[in-house]
Amino acid sequence: MPLLPRDWAALGARLESWTPPQGAFDPAAAWSMRYVRHALIPETTGEPGGGQAGSISIGITLAADAVSLRAVETVQAGFTIMTTEAEVTCVPDALLTPRAWSLQVGWKAGPLSGVSTDCMPQTRAGHVDGKELVFQANKEHRRPAPAHWTGFWNLFAALPRLPFDTQSALAFDLFEDLELHKPGQRLAYAGPKTVELQGQALGLHVFEQTGSGVLPWRWWLDGQHRVLLAAGGRRAYLLDTPGKGGAA
Repeated sequence: MPLLPRDWAALGARLESWTPPQGAFDPAAAWSMRYVRHALIPETTGEPGGGQAGSISIGITLAADAVSLRAVETVQAGFTIMTTEAEVTCVPDALLTPRAWSLQVGWKAGPLSGVSTDCMPQTRAGHVDGKELVFQANKEHRRPAPAHWTGFWNLFAALPRLPFDTQSALAFDLFEDLELHKPGQRLAYAGPKTVELQGQALGLHVFEQTGSGVLPWRWWLDGQHRVLLAAGGRRAYLLDTPGKGGAA
């Protein structure tokens, strides 16, 4: 049996119940998808470890001169769950560059955590003002806008629009959570790759992302340009496919 690529092998037994999506997908249309967030923490034996650590839902709607992106991400750490809800209005360019955004961040803590989250909800927002990015939280601050930039959530919607071609490459600055600046990113098509799961050969395509402040990421897309798996560092996002073919 062929060895699984590292990103897939790291999920171990979590792949046993996973099936690839079925049905058509149009990356230029409106769509929504949900991904399970996985922690990738190898066991001391070297075997795959970690487990489910949250989820992310990405939805896209279209307007005449903009793309609206909605992202809801939950991150579970111990007895606490953080949920971020983001509404982003984007330029319809290759990076789906944000024009304006608003975020609601909240926490839920279980009784064993010993932590009260009553005063922890946050509201953040931002927008582009000429050649500046404006960030609004407890107070406003500004910074020069990079020539090319986007948010991490935007990549789930921008990547499906790229052709599977060796000339497909984007250079940009990344703002994770539309706040944390990670400059000098490069996202490039690495080529086709066959992955065998449960006796089925999947013809996939890989994009690789490198840059300042991030460990290398690999984005695995199927032949219809759906992102099936995004993996980097100690976390991965695997498309949730129960009964819906991976898109709505």
